[in-house]
Amino acid sequence: MLSLALSTTACVDGKEVSEIAQTVVQGDEEVLSEEEGMRPIRGTTRVILFAIDGLSHGVLEELVRSGRMPRLAELLGHRPDDSFEHAYAAPKVLSVLPSTTVASWSSIFTGRGPAHSGITGNEQLNRGERVYFAPAPVTAEDLEDVLDVANDNALGRWLTGPTLYEQVELRAHVSLSQVQRGADLYTMPGGIDLFQVTGTFAAGALDTDQESGAMEVYRDLDHESVDAVLDAVDDHGVPDIQTVYFPGIDLYTHVVPDPLEEQRRYLAEVLDADIGRVLDRWEQEGALAETYVVFTADHGHTPVLPDDRHSLFVGEEDEPTHVLEELGFRLHGHEAGDLDDATFQAAVAYQGAFAYVYLADRSTCADEDERCDWTKGPRLEEDVLPVAHAFWDANESGALVPELAGTLELVLARDPRPVGEDALPFQIYDGERLVPIADYLRAHPIPELLAFEARLADLAAGPHGHRAGDVLLFAKTGMHRPIEERFYFSGEYHSWHGSPFEQDSHVPLIVAQPRSSAAEIRRRVDASMPARFEGGWSSQLDFTPMVRALLLEP
Repeated sequence: MLSLALSTTACVDGKEVSEIAQTVVQGDEEVLSEEEGMRPIRGTTRVILFAIDGLSHGVLEELVRSGRMPRLAELLGHRPDDSFEHAYAAPKVLSVLPSTTVASWSSIFTGRGPAHSGITGNEQLNRGERVYFAPAPVTAEDLEDVLDVANDNALGRWLTGPTLYEQVELRAHVSLSQVQRGADLYTMPGGIDLFQVTGTFAAGALDTDQESGAMEVYRDLDHESVDAVLDAVDDHGVPDIQTVYFPGIDLYTHVVPDPLEEQRRYLAEVLDADIGRVLDRWEQEGALAETYVVFTADHGHTPVLPDDRHSLFVGEEDEPTHVLEELGFRLHGHEAGDLDDATFQAAVAYQGAFAYVYLADRSTCADEDERCDWTKGPRLEEDVLPVAHAFWDANESGALVPELAGTLELVLARDPRPVGEDALPFQIYDGERLVPIADYLRAHPIPELLAFEARLADLAAGPHGHRAGDVLLFAKTGMHRPIEERFYFSGEYHSWHGSPFEQDSHVPLIVAQPRSSAAEIRRRVDASMPARFEGGWSSQLDFTPMVRALLLEP
């Protein structure tokens, strides 16, 4: 079993970090199927899934063609004309919304949108259970859920529907990924100091002289994860499915100046070699020739300014949460975990480009010491629309919180439904009423939005859609805007994501197979990942069906 010891407070570069973890690893693997035993290895067609956190479409191909990722170029069969002999790069794949880590990977490995997977973001309020779940905390002030995801399969307890590993009866090993339910073996890097890893990220934007230290921290995380993968091959053989998750590149991109160029450097200097170590081992074992090697990511990154003006955070009078306090709502204190004894009437969960605002029916908890009935959902006229209008007005005129003026792209809300009923899609608040998204965008086009209505329905309309809040705030962001006009719901960082715009949402999907032609690989991929959206866009939701087809079809 893996175990972690907690350091309750710490200071990273002068900033206090609560509940940061320090690893005391007593082994770097855990058999997840102990009762039944690990499934036998079939040993025919195999798949390696390289899950690269925080990478936009086209970057891998660019680095291969420029000669900066030679091991990947060798696998893909890079030709002088810049085509690939043994690989296909899907040109148009969109993430789910929000384009953030935990929501995206949950949908990738189940084939379900967030309203049906049960995981709507990096943090979320689960109304029926009165639990604030923060597997990748943004506003939450502790890391308990991060540790539970790594050590105790916490995400699997909230995730609904079968994962890829549960859909195929094949031996599956998973390295470090949050989605591990149904796999046979889970590996973690041995000896990594999570205090240092998480603390470096929690420190936010770094000074220039700290960059090399950040690179070292995250390089070690990804490098030692691969060590654990290769050790597992020594002990248990080459599995039918191997997922190798690389989180270090995303964490590094968030905190360093010039994030997109630094990301390319990380790929070239760190991940090409680590990917090569895995490929070389499969080749040594005689397994690579029969293996599909798949590269994908959960989201991209948009550069932003690391200052208080552009960082829309919590707890101060110039921040979004002050709008709720000015309206008289008792606000959740941003702690994760069981909230059974809490008397709050409103909560927020941040997702970079989006903020979820959760509201209670205040008639159930008017007294300060009275617990709200969160299963009912709020009242549209008395609770939801006043909040939507207050944020709309703050954005238009600076009312209540002058600093919010001009920071929001859209304010959305919907007619609430109680827990147990399917939540309805969001609509756009225009200052007077709720307007269907398609109608609003016909009158007020935002051409840079990609499949906005359909992807937002995948997020919000369904049995778990209430976990995306009652009011949805969408910050101004995107590469089509000058960096001075990009805002984000988070502490201060050099890049963020989560939006429906192309830089955040257009994700890579490369499939390689050493003995297959590019044309044959393309045929197989396209058959499983048809265009879902206008403009010929495919979806992450078809990733698991595609992998199943590679594994199970002749």
